[in-house]
Amino acid sequence: MKFSTTITAGLLGLGLLASVSADTPPVKFEIPQVGTDATQPATPPAAAPAAPAAKFTETQLLQAYGWLLSSRSGLPELEFTEAQIKAVVEGVQQAALGRQLGFDTKDIEPELRAMVGKKQQIFLTKVRNQNLSEAAAFFTKLKENKNVQALPDGLCFEVLKPGTGAAPKLGQIAKLHFTATFMNGQVFSSSVQSGQPVEMPLQVASPENQGQGIPPGMVEGLQKFNVGGKYKLYIPPQLAYGDEGAQGIPPGATLIFEIEMLDVKDAPAAPAPAK
Repeated sequence: MKFSTTITAGLLGLGLLASVSADTPPVKFEIPQVGTDATQPATPPAAAPAAPAAKFTETQLLQAYGWLLSSRSGLPELEFTEAQIKAVVEGVQQAALGRQLGFDTKDIEPELRAMVGKKQQIFLTKVRNQNLSEAAAFFTKLKENKNVQALPDGLCFEVLKPGTGAAPKLGQIAKLHFTATFMNGQVFSSSVQSGQPVEMPLQVASPENQGQGIPPGMVEGLQKFNVGGKYKLYIPPQLAYGDEGAQGIPPGATLIFEIEMLDVKDAPAAPAPAK
C-alpha cells in the first residue's frame, strides 16, 4: 500500500483546488507594459501558443477535473458510502455555484472534525495492520539471506562493502550518505538525491531531547558500521516509528536504509549552565 499523507484536518476547509494545482505550474499572463516615453510604442505581446488538438469532450475534461479533486484530496481513503459521496458532491456543487448551505458551517465544524477524524483513524489502523503483516513475512524471508545478519531484537543489516575506519558510539555524530525506502521500494528520503551528506547524532529521539535524535533501530545499526563501508539496514516497525508513524511515515512501517559511512566525530560539548 502506498502511503498518502494527504489526509489532514485541512480537508475540512475543502482546499481541494490547491491539492490539484500543487503539481501544476501557475498560469502566467503577459500584461502590456506602459512606458514613461509616450512616443515609444508598446511592445506587442508574444503570440499565444497554439491550442492542442482536442482529443476529449468537455464532459470528459470536467470528469477528469473532478476525479483529480477527489483523488488528490485524500477522499478515497475515507471510504465514504455511495450515499455519503452524493452528499459530499452536493456540498461541492453548492460551493461551486456560490451558494450557502442551509446551516451555519461554523456550528457544524466540531462534529465534522470528529466524523472525519474517526474515518481517518479507521484508515490508519487498516494501514498499520497491513504493514505489520507484511513486515512479519518480509523479515521471515529476509533471514533466509545468508548475507543478512539478524540481531535478537529483530534489527537486520547487510554489509555491502566493509569499512576500515571507526564505528560511531553512543553520543557521537555519524556523517553519512543514505537512501531510505519502504518495503515496496518507494523512496521517502535520500541525501544521495540532494547531494549533501547528513550528520546523525547517535541518540534516540525523545521528549527529553525535544525529539532531536533518530529511531532506536538506526542508533543500534550505526554502531555496527565502520567508516568507509557501505551497508543496508532493515529496521522493523517496533524499532522505527511504531504504531503511530511520523511525518511521511505510515504506522507500522518497516524502514530500509542504504548507508555509506563517511566520518565519525564527537558531539559538541553541552553549554555550561548559566550561573
